[in-house]
Amino acid sequence: MGADGKPHKNSPDLDASPRMGVLVCECGDEIAGVLDTNALCAAAADLPGVVYARCEAYPCSKDGLLRIQQSIEENKLERLLVAGCTPRLVEKHFRDAAFSVGLEPGAVEVVDIREHCAYIHADEPDAAMQKAADLIAMGASRLGSTSLPFPHTHTLLNATLIIGSGLSGLTVANSLANAGHHVTVVESAQELGGTSHAFQENAKNLIDGLIETVSNHPGIDILLDSHLTQVAGPPGSYDVSITSSDQTKTLAVGAIVVATGAKPLPLDSSRYFDPLNVVTQAHFAHELTGAATSGSDLAIQDIVLILSSEDGDEDYCSHLSSLTGVRQAIQVKQLNPAANVTVLFRELYSAGEKHPLEERVQQAKELGVTFFRYRTETPPLISDKTVDIDDPLTGQPVRLLYDRVVFAMPLVPQDNSDTLAALLGLQQDKHGFMIEARTRLVPGRYCDPGIFVVGSAHQPVDTTDVLLQAYMTSSRLQRFLNQDSLSTSAPVAEIAQETCTGCGNCVQVCPVNAIQLIQKDGILSLAEVESLRCTGCGNCAVVCPVNAISIPGWDDLAIVSQINAAFTSSRTKDDAEGSVLPPRILAFACEWSAYASADLAGTLRIPYPSDVRILRMNCSARFDPQHILWALLNNADGVLLGACHPGECHYGCGNLYADERVKVLKQQLADYGLDPRRVRLEFLAGDDGEGFVETITAFRDDLGRKMVKT
Repeated sequence: MGADGKPHKNSPDLDASPRMGVLVCECGDEIAGVLDTNALCAAAADLPGVVYARCEAYPCSKDGLLRIQQSIEENKLERLLVAGCTPRLVEKHFRDAAFSVGLEPGAVEVVDIREHCAYIHADEPDAAMQKAADLIAMGASRLGSTSLPFPHTHTLLNATLIIGSGLSGLTVANSLANAGHHVTVVESAQELGGTSHAFQENAKNLIDGLIETVSNHPGIDILLDSHLTQVAGPPGSYDVSITSSDQTKTLAVGAIVVATGAKPLPLDSSRYFDPLNVVTQAHFAHELTGAATSGSDLAIQDIVLILSSEDGDEDYCSHLSSLTGVRQAIQVKQLNPAANVTVLFRELYSAGEKHPLEERVQQAKELGVTFFRYRTETPPLISDKTVDIDDPLTGQPVRLLYDRVVFAMPLVPQDNSDTLAALLGLQQDKHGFMIEARTRLVPGRYCDPGIFVVGSAHQPVDTTDVLLQAYMTSSRLQRFLNQDSLSTSAPVAEIAQETCTGCGNCVQVCPVNAIQLIQKDGILSLAEVESLRCTGCGNCAVVCPVNAISIPGWDDLAIVSQINAAFTSSRTKDDAEGSVLPPRILAFACEWSAYASADLAGTLRIPYPSDVRILRMNCSARFDPQHILWALLNNADGVLLGACHPGECHYGCGNLYADERVKVLKQQLADYGLDPRRVRLEFLAGDDGEGFVETITAFRDDLGRKMVKT
């Protein structure tokens, strides 16, 4: 369906199949040396909708692409299927060539009969032929039954919202404004500057200079005591609501930068410490700054700096905390050379080789700072005037007098980070720091959302790293904002308004907040998709109770038609009565993990059972229990579902949803007396061909079901 709710021009007419062409690649002897490509071509010619079928030696060559273009024009083809090598390698080339003569990219598909048949079943030519014929039939069924995605385009606004006013946020704001881009800085505090500068070397001086520059820049608006409360609209044209006191202001921006920084945890209030003598690094930084500014001597003699966090959580001990502690020890000695400074640590955390921490430690030692390691099981014991600790070398107790104990408390995200991440659709790590999606690690066919995370908002970093990230982000932002518009031709979820009941299931599971409930005619709210946000993962289509949502290319009809075609040739072969048949397995394979690992297994020529048919899926989020059941009812003895490992899903968390759905389905199968072992979900890496083969082989063996023809 199109954006207007009417059938799109590329949607299939169920009464008239689209005109389809099939090219069978010989790939020299790589394919033709094992498979009878002429026989495959003849079989393809008999498939529904196929009006043209031909063998090609090397269709991916320059001459081959020209012949493909001629064939499309001469035969008025509306769909093109190429049976050759892995689509990950050549599908884009074929789509580009077809697009130049008017065929939409989604109208071209590649099925892999080289890595999935010729390479791994060379010792079983009959089985290889049956599998290749089935794969071609599956591809043709998909092309003939599915609708095609159509381009979505939206204007890109030349304006940026920056949340946070620390060193990173102010640096980005100044760079963008100097390049002619309008910038709005939103700060939750009453003044600019942020809170992270206490841990960043010389950051306060840099921030003070930037505050004056930014405050007087005509291209920068500043909103203090304000918070982001709502984000709507597509990438490149966000409508954001900023709330200050009781007033809300709406802005239209093209990009959003998160530069909220980090803050230290306070000391545990449930434990007694003298607040004047036992302080955090942040408090001590203000004390040192005051002494340095006034030019007076530091009126403390014995200082103990404890670099590991007070709660003993090693996961929170960052290199920035270590660097800050050593730097403060140096400052103390510079202000008061006679001071006794001891640094207690479990580990000194650096960020890698040639990190400034090593140089700082050496400088501190030369100034007379004492470094003392302690064991995790015997942490420092703080009393009113002393710190007691065991020497890990001698096992003897050591008592240190102190005027000041300084704790390196863990740096954590700001208080509103969870809300901000939810509004912007950003993932968070286990500590709550925000994770910006890496463009090279997500499907490249989707548009950039224009949301950036910089500085300590995603990990505590020092001044050098902050400035590097800020200037890199500014460069990326300028390239992003210099576009006239954003567009995508990727599959985007389509919702049939006449069928939608407004239940809201799709809204809850969308990993990128691309679906909203919109009030319609004052009766009920119906779901609508923001096309440029949607990544087409298919999670919404699975949870829709009335099947109102479809994903072009991976809609129900396209998937079911492939299931029906998966074992066509093997189902009709003339087996001798009483022969033992191996179990037939249908594998739903995420194209980023299981399908990629199957490709690699073929490249490595690692054989696995030939009675496996692989159905390429865009994401494990699209694994639908109804499709699995349909496969079990249509000649599949077992269904394997291959997904990315947890935390590695290209669409966020599709694999976690798949895992939960499969667990429920297996329990339901058991309740109805069906063997739940016939369904298995496995997490696979895209570069693990051996793992794919081991998984398939083990599943075949575990099925334990031998089919006997009677």
